[in-house]
Amino acid sequence: MTTLAHDRESTRRALGAGFYGLADLRLFLAISGKRQDAERALPWLTRALNPVSHRPKSADYSFSDLISLFVVRELRKKGVRASDIRTAESYLRKKWKTDRPFVSDEIQTDGRRVFVEDEVISGQIESADLEGQQVMREMVKDRLSSVHYNEGAAAYWTPMQKVLVDPRVQFGEPVIAGTRIPTGAVADIARRGGLEGAADQLGVDLSAARAAISFENKLAALRG
Repeated sequence: MTTLAHDRESTRRALGAGFYGLADLRLFLAISGKRQDAERALPWLTRALNPVSHRPKSADYSFSDLISLFVVRELRKKGVRASDIRTAESYLRKKWKTDRPFVSDEIQTDGRRVFVEDEVISGQIESADLEGQQVMREMVKDRLSSVHYNEGAAAYWTPMQKVLVDPRVQFGEPVIAGTRIPTGAVADIARRGGLEGAADQLGVDLSAARAAISFENKLAALRG
């Protein structure tokens, strides 16, 4: 059984305070999926997910909001209706006493509904959006291969090789994996001194610097 948040009121305490703006969420959805996913961020936040504390035009969305959007995307791709996703999240919010239950590694679907493992009956599956009816289906985390889980909850995301997004590292800013060096800093230095100059100045190998620059170039293309 997940250790997610049966005694936690907010995933922001568990997965980092808010640090993303809506533009960041859109970019991360697009770079991990399709360009059109960027335009779905706000509708998914307001129609498929339940509201969390957020100030307009502020960078106060959290890593848990990002992961929840990834889960919504996979559920929608499988055919689950936005209204059923919202109902499921609402049910799990109450059940687990947390604001973003979709960070759990237990979320499952049959293409129509959302499920979690039953806490009482071993081997059964509980339908979250039907509040307890019993059926059996597929793990959503298996569709999120770039999201890594620890102790039952999403811990970090690797959008591409050697690039890491972890709420415990640089407040969730993309960094070179294994370091605290933001990919944006690598790209900035490389623009002035080239790839080798950036790698030498920051003390990283060429392949890591190249990956960071490639990631930032992809973000720039999506912004453009």
